[in-house]
Amino acid sequence: MNKLLVSVFVFFSLQLSAQIKITGKIITNDNKPLEFAEIIVLNKDSMGIKSELTNEDGTFLLNIPKGLYTMQVRQFNKIFFSKIMDSQMDMNLGEIKVDHVAGELQSVIIEVKDKLIERKLDRLVFNVENSIKATGGDALDVLKIAPGVSVQNEKITMIGKNTLSVMIDDKIVQLSESELANYLQSIPADLIKSIEVITTPPAKYDATGSSGYVNIKLKKNEKNAWSALIGSAYLQRVYGDGSVLGNFSYNKNKLNFSSSLNYKNGSKYVSQYQYSYFNDGLWATNFPYKTKYYKLNGTLSLDYQLTSRWAIGSQFLLNQTGLASTLNSQTTVSDYEYNETIRFLQSHGKEIENPEIKSLNLYNEFKIDSLGRKIIINLDRFYFNNDDATSYIGTSFIKTPYSQKYFTGENTNSQNIVNLSGKLDVEFPMKLLVLNFGVKVSNSTATNGISYFNSGIIDSMISGYSLAKNRFEYSENVEVLYLSANKKINSSWESQAGLRMESTQTEAFAVDLNMGTKNNYIKFFPTAYLSYTPTDHSRFIFSYSRRINRPAFYRLNPNVFYVTPFQTIEGNPFLQPAFIDNLELIYTYRKLESKLYMSYEDNLVSQIPIADPTTNIIRFTNENCVNTQRYGISENYIYDKLKWWTSNNSVDFNYAISKTSLLILQKEQKAFNSRISTSNDFALNSSKTILFNVSYWYRFVGIEGIYKKQAMSSLSFAIQYLLLDKDLKISLKGSDLFRAENDKGSSTVNGIYQEFKYYYDTQSVMLSLSYKIGNKKIKTNQRDAGNIEERRRTGN
Repeated sequence: MNKLLVSVFVFFSLQLSAQIKITGKIITNDNKPLEFAEIIVLNKDSMGIKSELTNEDGTFLLNIPKGLYTMQVRQFNKIFFSKIMDSQMDMNLGEIKVDHVAGELQSVIIEVKDKLIERKLDRLVFNVENSIKATGGDALDVLKIAPGVSVQNEKITMIGKNTLSVMIDDKIVQLSESELANYLQSIPADLIKSIEVITTPPAKYDATGSSGYVNIKLKKNEKNAWSALIGSAYLQRVYGDGSVLGNFSYNKNKLNFSSSLNYKNGSKYVSQYQYSYFNDGLWATNFPYKTKYYKLNGTLSLDYQLTSRWAIGSQFLLNQTGLASTLNSQTTVSDYEYNETIRFLQSHGKEIENPEIKSLNLYNEFKIDSLGRKIIINLDRFYFNNDDATSYIGTSFIKTPYSQKYFTGENTNSQNIVNLSGKLDVEFPMKLLVLNFGVKVSNSTATNGISYFNSGIIDSMISGYSLAKNRFEYSENVEVLYLSANKKINSSWESQAGLRMESTQTEAFAVDLNMGTKNNYIKFFPTAYLSYTPTDHSRFIFSYSRRINRPAFYRLNPNVFYVTPFQTIEGNPFLQPAFIDNLELIYTYRKLESKLYMSYEDNLVSQIPIADPTTNIIRFTNENCVNTQRYGISENYIYDKLKWWTSNNSVDFNYAISKTSLLILQKEQKAFNSRISTSNDFALNSSKTILFNVSYWYRFVGIEGIYKKQAMSSLSFAIQYLLLDKDLKISLKGSDLFRAENDKGSSTVNGIYQEFKYYYDTQSVMLSLSYKIGNKKIKTNQRDAGNIEERRRTGN
């Protein structure tokens, strides 16, 4: 008997449930087909899960779930072929030659690389486990290297498009940009399994987020297994940062339990320059700040299988952050003719913030039958609170005639946001198509209590003062119905369509200002997908979606926040939602993905720095003021033909037209925007225990809403050493090596030209260590929460 052993070693294998096809042909040494040979597939416990016989021509076809298996070729109890394979996509094994008479067992080792990026009908999946650069750091660092996503100045956007919403395990994180960044920085990258980039979300998902979602999938343990992960990291920027993490998961019989606790402590430096070209001179302001912080994040999940068809569970999340910032600013006013200083202002201040998040999810899952039909009920409560206080004192000097005057100010704000929601989803596969439908109700309340004082420019320093008080109240109710259907037309064509209806009622009222507004509207949000697969290596996907971008709660608050006597920030209770249409055509061929896209963003909200040429006061407010059309093309190519090198390369090129109806803004802006990036993973030894990554991206000159943006770039590296059967990871990472990630831009508002330059302390070196014990195979068991829209829009 002659046996052939084929071993496929695949690290970080994914245990997904989708069906895939395995094909091949069995022939003898004299090239004749082997008829009626048994093809059997064994699981990790050596149990047979699938068996088929070869046809007259020796060919066979297997339909199995994705996973790690052993495939054998048998006839009359004799084994002619054995192959360990990690099946993640359709595979054609080609001709398998066996000696049907006699002989020794021969072996051939075939190595298959892990897939870094996967394309599905409605999303792109970035497998974080397979990326060297993703090791260490936090969730925000991982999003920086996710395909199609841009993170600049802690603002997360879809490349070539606009802002998006962030989900963790299918639950939206409803926070403002700054609060979202703080929260994501508390989640270690070592706990992340994958990132899903969803540019056209199905009807099941909330319609919020102008460019769709990024969904962060966390690791969880598999059945009858336990695992634990401990780690630590030190990050050196201008100042140092230290962090520790711990994670434990246990799943046995009917009980599934997981918990994590992560702590980070350090300081960060931010440099900000602003230039305002007023009539009386150039006002150049330098306002850097240093922030000391701690960030604590903990999660606790518990699931229990009551019966074979009924599962219940809960998840609790706690996030606490403490921020203490020193605020020092200097403003120099220079005349245009001689470039001499005619006025100088300086101030010293501090800011204290203590944001806290508490989230509780309760769910029930009922399986209706063995066909996969089920009902899922989610009840959610999301709580956000932040008490912050800012104070400053300063001095104003005028050269001619000489004078010295003073100013002081203080702002305190107590923000409280509560969201309650209930959601029912039904998954109902049928013979001809797969239906998904459901309902949702949600209630959100937000209150802001602001106390403030601003002295203006005065002759002598103030020893005591009283604070004026304002209170802002906001409530929102949303009722939702949705229906989605998926149809597998044949082996080449697949379609999906959905419709979501959202009814919204809002009420905003500023008590002390005696101003308020009410809104009541019903909107429909269609989605559609059509997929055509002409060959095993190519695929066309067409998709369309309509989205809504509701104003974040803090943007609605009309209370005035004083930064200096010459700069204020305030919201607008009369803001309306924006609506976005996205259209995409995607073509994939092997490792190349090409995408044509078009979007129209109607009535977008933008923060506008309104400069008063008579008082020199810059008032930052929010308006529905921008309509933008985008036409773009993007390319992504993965090169992995060499065992020791994987390269992921992308380019995005689009043309944007931004228009506004506000008289104080430039009526129209047109520009090309483009971005290129490359990320390269290298295995430096044959055992793949020493790994190296180098990455680079460059953003060209372009526009973003009312702003013209200058070019910026970043070069980074990462090296990783694996020990103790790869359970111990030691990583060294360097980011923004040449300190080129500077955000520069300009705008013209109310006839005043303004420029800015911000640097967010991105140049860094980090050393991290993590150790994992227990079961190495991590399986993700996800569920949707009910309040997947409201949690994004909280914060201050």
